[in-house]
Amino acid sequence: EMANDAILRRVLRELADWDQVKDKTPLTVACETHDAPDALEFFDPLCLALRMREDRLKFATLDLETATAMSEVCHIKEVSKFHPKLVARPKLAGDIDELVGRMVKQEVERELFLVLEASGASGTMAKKMIASGLRVIRLGYYLTRPQQMVSLKAVNPKNMWVLAMDLDMVKPALQGLIRQNIHPGTVKWIGNRPTVGALIKHEVPGATWVNVPELKPSVVLDYIAKY
Repeated sequence: EMANDAILRRVLRELADWDQVKDKTPLTVACETHDAPDALEFFDPLCLALRMREDRLKFATLDLETATAMSEVCHIKEVSKFHPKLVARPKLAGDIDELVGRMVKQEVERELFLVLEASGASGTMAKKMIASGLRVIRLGYYLTRPQQMVSLKAVNPKNMWVLAMDLDMVKPALQGLIRQNIHPGTVKWIGNRPTVGALIKHEVPGATWVNVPELKPSVVLDYIAKY
């Protein structure tokens, strides 16, 4: 959901303080999460501010799916028209260090980086970018409400399936399982995004990942039943 009006006004004011519309400084818009493009669609004043800087914009995301979402939203909101494949992203989806390293190598003089993130987020990407010497503005304009994983004591981990729908949930899910003394490699993982499966296999070598063509419940259950 969107942050309150005071936070949204602060985001717009901070962008205006750091960057004037007539400036010539290149701007890279970086999405820390898959939620950032979806939330941007409902933040018309920020869309307008970016549209007024269209000729200076570049984009960076942590995976192709987010790049595609960002391209679609920017097209719908008339911010900019660009192909998702032109968006900077890491080879391994979700690898923040690789993406930051790439942005550092491609940085031009006085380039400004706008990190789209949740309000009150830890800002892992932004902090790594700042530590690498980049000029960064953190624009936190939406809210997320993470919830604790339910107790799984009564479930046999070998019979457990985890539906992983996006990159942002992988590490919290892994941590949630570990807190309950369940090895993430014992459970089976299922979803429809290969990049999510690649990240799970990277974090948990040997993990079972089943990729389904769509997240329709009947399709997911059919794959589980046939496994």
